[in-house]
Amino acid sequence: MTKSMSFPTVSSLSKKVESDIIDNQYVVRFDARSSVKQKLSLLGKVLDQLRVQDEIYYLLETSTEISSLREELSKIPGFLGIEPHRLMTLSSITPNDTHFPLQWNLGLIRVPEAWSVTKGSDIVTIAVIDSGVDFSHEDLQGIFVPGYDFVENDAYPQDDNGHGTHVTGIIAALTNNNKGVAGVTWGQRVKIMPLKVLRGDGTGDVFYFAKAVVYAVDHGAKVINASLGSRDPSPEVEAAVRYAYQNDVVMVCAAGNDGSSGIDYPAAYPETIAVGAVTIDARRASYSDYGPELDVVAPGGDENQAILSTYRGGAYVYSLGTSMAAPHVTGIVALMISQGIVGIENIRNVLRATAIDLGPSGHDIYYGAGLVDAYAAVTFEDGWKPLIVFSVDENGKLDNMTVANGLGQFVLEVKKPRVKIYAWLDFDGDGQLSYGDLYGYYGYVGGNPSTGSAIVLTLDMFENREINFNIAPIVDTSNRPNLQAQDMQILTNYKRSIVEKHYLKLKNR
Repeated sequence: MTKSMSFPTVSSLSKKVESDIIDNQYVVRFDARSSVKQKLSLLGKVLDQLRVQDEIYYLLETSTEISSLREELSKIPGFLGIEPHRLMTLSSITPNDTHFPLQWNLGLIRVPEAWSVTKGSDIVTIAVIDSGVDFSHEDLQGIFVPGYDFVENDAYPQDDNGHGTHVTGIIAALTNNNKGVAGVTWGQRVKIMPLKVLRGDGTGDVFYFAKAVVYAVDHGAKVINASLGSRDPSPEVEAAVRYAYQNDVVMVCAAGNDGSSGIDYPAAYPETIAVGAVTIDARRASYSDYGPELDVVAPGGDENQAILSTYRGGAYVYSLGTSMAAPHVTGIVALMISQGIVGIENIRNVLRATAIDLGPSGHDIYYGAGLVDAYAAVTFEDGWKPLIVFSVDENGKLDNMTVANGLGQFVLEVKKPRVKIYAWLDFDGDGQLSYGDLYGYYGYVGGNPSTGSAIVLTLDMFENREINFNIAPIVDTSNRPNLQAQDMQILTNYKRSIVEKHYLKLKNR
């Protein structure tokens, strides 16, 4: 449960974008063999100089316009160029969403810095198991894949509480759209699968929660957010959580809001990532449950500074709770996956390793490993896995392969005229096309990965063809290519070489 406050209308919170040019300062470049410092001093004040091999750079301060200055400098032998002197800033992105300046929570965990690295990928589907969503909300348009309402037993999980819409906005509100709030995943690529298990009064049944978890796994979700819980364990929820874990679906769960020892379920299960809450000053929120199962903490706010997000009825409200903390971590996990940082335990380890230690040194019961750091997590240099795209001929032989970029885009040169196209991300790192790996094929349009079949693509010589298809976790073997051991080894060796090149590039940058 969360507390809410109404959100007053803000007339204008847009910030003027300042220039990065330093007034009256220029960097002037000369051939290093030229002796020009005395001549430059006639045009202004030489503040500093830098020699780089055969060139020398002067930092010149003058009120002369750059066009006139360039004309005078061109008369000096050895002149190579002039540029304005510019500021350097931290690599972060400030979106133009109206209420972004009020979202202290995103800055606290360095989400804007993470956006300079990745804004997510549409290879990631997040299931939000909650009270549904407001499908008509202006800041949530175009982000959904089909979900389900386990309360009304229909395919339209409309939110009649507001909690699910708030959680969804934290994860994936449309960002940089001149309205509303920003979502952790930028809201343009990552997809949300809304699964409703909570009624209008904020209560729900554990049996239907368990059904929702299984549904999410079977219908292509790679991450599950559960901002709800129960004080007691139940066998059906434990089984569903284990099913998600066995299929490499990451479950991020709220620790609970009693402010007492003992993490709520399902967060207390070891297969999940348990998230507690902190306030604006990075102190444990008084309501945040604690215990040894806690993995990390994230912004949850308090009565003075809560978390602003989308709400039912097209509104924006402040809410507080570990329910708000969990979706911050869910969003970061989605950004990590888009960067090739995969595998449940690897993701857990990266979140812990990159967290900002709070409270007693090291992992503790109140803060876990500490406050999540989005930028540090998405730039972590261990555990990276590539998305491999490959073609298979009509005889089931491997034809060719390539690697997709962070957006899931690729260029594949096929060698045979009739092929099937597959994509594979070895989520668990076992070198096999196994349960839980991210997997797709040309012909898969989303939903249950066990339905449909790969389409044979027929190409003429030198023909270019643009194709689109979805990927999802493998939940059975019905549409998996049956590659011979030799071809699977070739594919695995290719994956290994791509990983080695990735780390070599990081080492040499």
